[in-house]
Amino acid sequence: MTASTVWSLLEGPLVNVGLGLVLGIGGLALLSEYRRLFIEDPKAVMSAEVLLAIITRSGGPGYFAAFLLTGAILCFALALASLLFNVSQFLPL
Repeated sequence: MTASTVWSLLEGPLVNVGLGLVLGIGGLALLSEYRRLFIEDPKAVMSAEVLLAIITRSGGPGYFAAFLLTGAILCFALALASLLFNVSQFLPL
């Protein structure tokens, strides 16, 4: 296996991981301003219902943050799938 072959195997997954990191950092940065809602109510447990309540109360930035975090999760899933597909092409059956 040459260096160009290894790069061709990893190029797509690395780009997807990079994009996922950027989207995830952006989404978490937007959600950090809503962190204080959890600190104000210590009885609130981090769950999907609490997260959705915060997003819907926050309006546009909250929806955008949820969109970015969803995109980050999809990018990581795509990176894993493409990496497994690329590596499986070189495994003997």
